[in-house]
Amino acid sequence: MTQGGDCFRIETHNGASGSVHLVTLDNPPYNAVFAQMLEAGAARLAALGSAPDTSAIVLTGAGANFTRGMDVKIAASLDAKGTARAKAAVNTFCAQLHRLPCAFVCALNGHTIGAGGIVALCADWVIAAQGDYKIGLPEAKAGLAFPPVPQAIIDHWLDPVWRRRLALTSQLFGPQEAVATGMVDEVVPADALIESALARAESLAAQPAFRDCKRQLRASANAEIDALLG
Repeated sequence: MTQGGDCFRIETHNGASGSVHLVTLDNPPYNAVFAQMLEAGAARLAALGSAPDTSAIVLTGAGANFTRGMDVKIAASLDAKGTARAKAAVNTFCAQLHRLPCAFVCALNGHTIGAGGIVALCADWVIAAQGDYKIGLPEAKAGLAFPPVPQAIIDHWLDPVWRRRLALTSQLFGPQEAVATGMVDEVVPADALIESALARAESLAAQPAFRDCKRQLRASANAEIDALLG
C-alpha cells in the first residue's frame, strides 16, 4: 500500500507576500483517500499553513481526478476499529483544512466526489478546470453518512436548498453546473488551472486584513468543529 505521507507532493513558489505551496494529491488511479493518508496530510498541511513564511496553499490532484473520496477497497476490508480510525481521520483532515490561517485555494482538475467535495468546501476559493467530469456529495448513494465535521462544514458553507439537493439526491454536476450549487467559484481552461489557482491564492493572501477577516468569517464554524472533536 502507498504510505500516507507519500501521497502529497509539495512544490513551493515564491510570491510577493510569502511562500505559496502547491500541494498535489497523488494516489493513482482515483486519488482515493484512506486513514493513513489523511492523518499524514492533516499534519503536513497544518505545518505548512502555520509556517511563518507561508502566505497560501493550493491543493490539486494528479491525473484525471481531484479525489473520488474514500478508497472503497480499503474501507470494505476494515474492522470496527479500522472504520473508527478512518472516520476520525476524515474529521481531523477536514478540520485542519478548515482551520488553515493562510489563504487556501482548491484547484479541481477532475472528478471531485464525496470527501473531495468536502475538501473543496474547506477552501477560501475553488477553481475548476473545464472538462467532462463530475463534482458532488453522493454519500447517500454510497451508503455512507457524513461524519460530524464534514456535516458541520456542509451546514455552514452550502445554501440550505443546495445542501438538501446535494446530500439527499447524490446528484453529480459538471464543473460549470457546480458553480450554481456553491461548490465551485470559477471555471477556467484546463491548461490555465494551476496558474490561475496560484494567482488567486497570492491575490487573496496579499490583502492586508485577509487573515483577520478569514478568522472572523470562520469563527462560528471552527468553534462548532472544535466542540465536535472535543
